[in-house]
Amino acid sequence: MSRATIGISAVTSRAGRLAAVLPAFALLAACAVPAPRPEAPAQTGAVVVVPEVPPSPREERPPAPAALPDPSHTATAALALAAQSDEAMAAGDLRLAGLQLERALRIAPRDAGLWSRLARVRLQQGAFQQAERMAQRSLQLGSADRGLALANWRIIAEARERMGDAEGARRALEEVQRLERALG
Repeated sequence: MSRATIGISAVTSRAGRLAAVLPAFALLAACAVPAPRPEAPAQTGAVVVVPEVPPSPREERPPAPAALPDPSHTATAALALAAQSDEAMAAGDLRLAGLQLERALRIAPRDAGLWSRLARVRLQQGAFQQAERMAQRSLQLGSADRGLALANWRIIAEARERMGDAEGARRALEEVQRLERALG
């Protein structure tokens, strides 16, 4: 056998093995599922709220997260955006304030304080349902911070009142009063 024939046989043998392995790799690649990406509020100001599914009786719930992450745990960029939002609010630009807070929440989506700030902006914009949902989200994330909870319940009470839900507003005000007594 000549060297050229041996070289061709080796190439053909490798190609045959490659042809046998490629379908297996293609099958594995087709089964791969990309990691889920966190949802972020849209730039339009619309917010998608995903309802929390209660755990089954056998399912153990993870411990609640810390109330309000201290600034050392919140990304510097998110804090800078929150400061820019405060400046926009002071200038009366509620649209820009909301956009800056939405951007901050993309960076730090579990920051209860950012959710509460955005709820306040939405309340001032007249988006009462969004304001209530965002304040409730803040309550879920920052349940241990009574001061933040008090601010959120005030937002919820005002939003419900402005939507004409007198009974819901009354219940929220009862929660405000309970927290005020607890805080002293």
